[in-house]
Amino acid sequence: MLCDLAHTFPPWVAKLLERDRSLRRNFREETITDLLMASMVGLKGYGITVDFPDETKTGGDMEWVFAAPHEINGGRYLRLILQAKRPRYVKLKSGGYWLYQHLDHGTPPGQQAQTLVVQAKSPSGGKATLPLYILYHPTSALDPFNGEPAIEGVNVVFADKVAPVVKGGCGSKEKRVTYWRKHFMPLSDILCWPTVVTGPPVPPAAEVAEFVVGPAGWMTVQSAAGFHPDLVARRLRQRRQFVSAETPETLSPPPVIEPADGIPTEILRGIYGETSEAERKELKRPRVIFSTNLRRGDPFFGQAAERVLTPT
Repeated sequence: MLCDLAHTFPPWVAKLLERDRSLRRNFREETITDLLMASMVGLKGYGITVDFPDETKTGGDMEWVFAAPHEINGGRYLRLILQAKRPRYVKLKSGGYWLYQHLDHGTPPGQQAQTLVVQAKSPSGGKATLPLYILYHPTSALDPFNGEPAIEGVNVVFADKVAPVVKGGCGSKEKRVTYWRKHFMPLSDILCWPTVVTGPPVPPAAEVAEFVVGPAGWMTVQSAAGFHPDLVARRLRQRRQFVSAETPETLSPPPVIEPADGIPTEILRGIYGETSEAERKELKRPRVIFSTNLRRGDPFFGQAAERVLTPT
């Protein structure tokens, strides 16, 4: 279900944003972010919990936490902070181009990106926090793979690639969609994960229901989602090398993509559906928690690790 969302949501976003090109008022990043979050509300049975702050937040950003609460030392987790942007079309006599007009947003210019990266490195962010940009594109801006990554309805970029370029402000060249294309990842890199069989046939009450045909006919087997934080980190490290080599604009040193032990109490409470009203008021941004029963010591963990790097 989650992987289906990763593949169907981007083209839907592209069509939605294409429709507003003829409108005087465009859909904002917050609208698409809310729709993406809402699309995951019905996936609680897959270990996915969605929480919205009580107060309306601006900026279109969100937080995704991948957690393995059954690991030793208080569980393992990796937090992604995603800042959303959408482009606008600049029309020229000879054609035109798409650019992220507000990519260097902030006072001074570019401060939003600096804050995003610095916060991820701060004690409050935790060492297991990785900042990303999530980019929404209309149909007219799309382009298939042509030696560079495809421009899709939704793409993701490492924030440390963006921050040094926009620091102090940047020109239209550095804001163009084509300028950032070499760094693009598809949404499926973040949301498509293998399902791993973790035990013998059981009554249909597992974290993820999976049906197989055995000697006695149809059986339900216990399984777990493969979005273990260590596997998420492994894929992101691999994608960072695959999408593009380090470039001069990249912050030095690049961020360490590594989960941490000891899941914070507020995240654990979110996993178990016990988020209090006070905790919800303290949420800085909409949050999704992806929780899995999979553990590094499980005999099936290696199976999941091999499948994680398989193209989705």
